[in-house]
Amino acid sequence: MSPKRGDRVVPPPVGGEWDVRFGTAEAAKGWEELGQKAPGNTHRAFDALLTDPAPANETDRQHRLKGDLKTRILGGLELPQWEYEVTV
Repeated sequence: MSPKRGDRVVPPPVGGEWDVRFGTAEAAKGWEELGQKAPGNTHRAFDALLTDPAPANETDRQHRLKGDLKTRILGGLELPQWEYEVTV
């Protein structure tokens, strides 16, 4: 999805931050909707994903997915998938 006029500008990661990207167009749309419903909590979730998207110990908000969603193949590597819960 290429940026277009009127799209939000997202700053590049700095230092040890992660480069957070959408895996699907559906995820991008869902993130936008979530940001409209709970902007403060969505911003806090984004900050957490920038700095520690997969914490060594699960938190109240961040935990590994289970079942068929627990991993995903990306670039030939099987990677764990995490969930970050955002309260609306």
